[in-house]
Amino acid sequence: MTSRRLTFQLTPLLDLLLIVIFAQFMEVRDTTTTQEVQSTETIARAEREFTQARSELNQLQSERLKAQAALAQLERELELLQSVANELSVGREDLEEKLAAARKQRDHVAGLMTEMFALPAEAVQELIRVRTQQDLRLTPEQVERLRNEVREYSQRNPQEAVRHLLTFEEMRKRCDIWELHVSGMGVTEFIAGDQSQRFRAETPDEFERKLFECYKTLPQPKSLVILLLSYGDVKASVYEAAMNGLPRAASRMREDQNGRSRFEYAVLGFNAATPTRPGER
Repeated sequence: MTSRRLTFQLTPLLDLLLIVIFAQFMEVRDTTTTQEVQSTETIARAEREFTQARSELNQLQSERLKAQAALAQLERELELLQSVANELSVGREDLEEKLAAARKQRDHVAGLMTEMFALPAEAVQELIRVRTQQDLRLTPEQVERLRNEVREYSQRNPQEAVRHLLTFEEMRKRCDIWELHVSGMGVTEFIAGDQSQRFRAETPDEFERKLFECYKTLPQPKSLVILLLSYGDVKASVYEAAMNGLPRAASRMREDQNGRSRFEYAVLGFNAATPTRPGER
């Protein structure tokens, strides 16, 4: 009797234990399922945030590349502006030098004109002897003609007075005076006596060649030829072509003459006006 009663009492306990275990299993499963759903949602949300962050990062990288390109462009523009500023500075210095040379030339001519018009004939004779370093004597008619010529050119164009005061009559008797003027347009005016020619030259070689071609069209020169070079507001390349090409052309002319004529040159400097061509004097 006792053994059977104990068996009947354990069975309900076992059933209760199974029910409890099953309930805990169901609870754990529900919890796991909920956690899986939450984890899935968390992963999905993380993926969306990652995708958005990656998109924002790509956009930032694109904007960074654009900013770098813009910075490089600004640096190039800055270098260009600096280069222009340097060129303007050099051009201003060159212009100041030309203006200073023009003022010096103006003052020199003003003094010579004062001497020519104000001094008596004997003083003019002394002036000519000093300037030519020779014991030259001019007749009163020659002195008066020289004065009239200077006065006429000074009234027509002050720049012409410059040339005639630099190359007066007695010098022309003993040598040929050939004038070269490079205008602001880059055209070189070549005047030799009653002949005038024009040419353009951008390099020393081209200047030498074209000047020598002009020389070959002229008759036999005197024993001494003086080439006077002046220039206007020209480009640096044209200026360098004339300054470097003239000595080479003069040397080539000396060789061509083989001792019959001597060629010398002088740079008169900045002069805005073009020399008077033959037929206009």
